[in-house]
Amino acid sequence: MLFQLAEPAALLGILLAFVIGVFVHDAAQIFAARLARDPMPARSGRLTARLGTQRVSPFSWVGVLLGGAGWTEPIRMNDVWRRRRFHVTAALLAGPLAYALLALAALGGTRGLTELVLMVQGDRVAEIFGASFAIELLMWMAYTFASMCILSLVPVPPADGGRILFLLGPQTEGWRKAHYQLTERNIGVALLLAVVLLPVLFAGFPSVLGQLTLPLLRGLGSLIGLDLL
Repeated sequence: MLFQLAEPAALLGILLAFVIGVFVHDAAQIFAARLARDPMPARSGRLTARLGTQRVSPFSWVGVLLGGAGWTEPIRMNDVWRRRRFHVTAALLAGPLAYALLALAALGGTRGLTELVLMVQGDRVAEIFGASFAIELLMWMAYTFASMCILSLVPVPPADGGRILFLLGPQTEGWRKAHYQLTERNIGVALLLAVVLLPVLFAGFPSVLGQLTLPLLRGLGSLIGLDLL
């Protein structure tokens, strides 16, 4: 995000999208868990308006402030019994789905203002060219929501994709050791930060988020008749 300091629409769009995305992500997972008859997430205190470390870690804020994308802290769910692993998986997937729907909503707002938006993925950051402040703001919100969706599916904890991988994976000693290393030693957090920050800090470094976010946005835009070039 530091590379957009001279762009008010980008700064505001990224921050708004991140805060909105965090709350909607948590609410979606809690609601889905309740449908699966798991009351534990609702008791986690994540339905409040607080944006503390229980919800967003300092490492995630670093990702947002430097790279424009972050993640939420995992919500505890009742995944003790293996027979409930598919219920928990469905609840976890509600988070990334919420991000995608938010991106679609932001694109829908853009579609009401224009039918064509030019987006360029450079070495470090994306560039969005709109005809007005409102269009650029909505597009940066959509881009951030889509980035959070992709990041949440990275198969390492604390991302939702990592939780699902180890939830559905084999219960062997090797997998348990790998889970311990990724969670208790924060190796998973380091990998998420690497995905977000390396393309921003080092020109020419391939951006996984950029390569996947733009196709996702173009696919969502095609659903509502918005062309993203």
